[in-house]
Amino acid sequence: MIDGSSLDGLILDAKSALPLYLQLYDGLRQMILSGAIPGGTRIPSSRVLSESLGISRFTVVTALDQLIAEGYLNSARGSGTYVETVPRRTPSASNIALQREPASRQFDGLISRRAKALSWRSSLTLNDGSQYLHMATPDHRLFPVQIWSQLTKEVFTECDFRIVNYREILTPSLLEQQIAQHIAISRGIRCDPEEVVTTLGAHHAVNLLAELLLDPGDTIAFEEPGMAAIRSIFQSYGCEVLPMHVDASGPNPHMIDRRDVKLAFVTAAKQQPMTIAMPMKRKLEMLHWAADCGTLIVEDDLGSEFRYQGGPIPPLKALDQAGQVIYVGAFSMSLLQSLRVGYMIMPRALAEKCRRLIQVRYRALPQFTEQIVARLIEDGHYSRHLHRMRRIYAKRQNRLLQIIRSDFADVFEPPEFASGFYILCYYRDQSIDEDSVLIRCREHNLGVEQLSYYYSNRTSPRKALLIGFAASNEEEIELGTKLLRGCIDHRSSPTG
Repeated sequence: MIDGSSLDGLILDAKSALPLYLQLYDGLRQMILSGAIPGGTRIPSSRVLSESLGISRFTVVTALDQLIAEGYLNSARGSGTYVETVPRRTPSASNIALQREPASRQFDGLISRRAKALSWRSSLTLNDGSQYLHMATPDHRLFPVQIWSQLTKEVFTECDFRIVNYREILTPSLLEQQIAQHIAISRGIRCDPEEVVTTLGAHHAVNLLAELLLDPGDTIAFEEPGMAAIRSIFQSYGCEVLPMHVDASGPNPHMIDRRDVKLAFVTAAKQQPMTIAMPMKRKLEMLHWAADCGTLIVEDDLGSEFRYQGGPIPPLKALDQAGQVIYVGAFSMSLLQSLRVGYMIMPRALAEKCRRLIQVRYRALPQFTEQIVARLIEDGHYSRHLHRMRRIYAKRQNRLLQIIRSDFADVFEPPEFASGFYILCYYRDQSIDEDSVLIRCREHNLGVEQLSYYYSNRTSPRKALLIGFAASNEEEIELGTKLLRGCIDHRSSPTG
């Protein structure tokens, strides 16, 4: 039996926010696991422990009962309470070596090929937490908080079994109905609600399509340059990814000399990252090529809502008469990225199979959030919000263009107006050490990106920087560009 002196290692703090019974429970548990209290040891009675530790018997009994319930102690009426024998084994030399390995390498042998293929950012640090000039995020400060709060209250007040239980997946939701109406007006896409499938964002949509349509060894045509994260999803499914080179009209399908292409991934209304709007001739070429090859086209309409000169550019899907194009949209750029609400528009037969896949893999998507977004669209709030954002972002783009054209005239070629959230700026000096510039930008919380990141081999024919304006107000743009100038001047050449 242990006595009070054997528990000197137990430190109980009456002022701690953690209750005393939990402190006692955790202390005894750690001593049992470490072997400080061997298996078979008899535990003193609750009265003895309470006296030796200076705490109430109720506290002791509560802690001991929990340890008994979890199997650390064994209590038999009339014979006392004993410590269970905890199996332990002596660490092998390989286990000791493993413990000495850096944490990042300890589990390399367990990682699947699919997960390794998704490790698409390996060299330079991420820019997700950057403060200024972020090229890929909206300004969360423009989010309609009051309207969202009002709609949230309404949805929670009126909620019924349709949104608190798992959804009947084959029946279009209110959001899918609203998207079908909204997309007809805003993007010229005519579809039925049954052809709309809501998702957890664009990346989730691509993953669903990969699960639904692709097998290892299938061939994918992918924009070059193009979105690295999406490319890595296709690679992770064991697909062969063929580069579809981007020219002055966007991705060129005639650069693909094979006919066994199962899917082609494009960003037609605003090519990412080149910001090219695909003209009508190229759109028709793309559709004819897909029809000849029996290829499905996946069109990601990322950021197309934000065009600041002229009217909106219709997507490829608006011309699709044969059901060749699967359209991917999301509310990440127009509302909040963390909402994770997106959608696909696809032929009805495919949409039904995709809904069943969602039912098996995810059971249901977040219906409360979907209901709120649906009402945001239905009541006209979403259209007004988009109009306000476009007006504000246009002013910010103008300010950034002014600064780049004046203060960076010796660094960048004159940039052009572009849709979306960033300006593509080509370096005048193509010998610049762009990696050093980018690393220094990260150190100064600048969310810029280099063009080479979007190429499959991480090398672009011409060095350029993508500089964001949407997430920064005009004062932040001025501060951010001053920091950017310092980063470029500090590391302007390989010998700098």
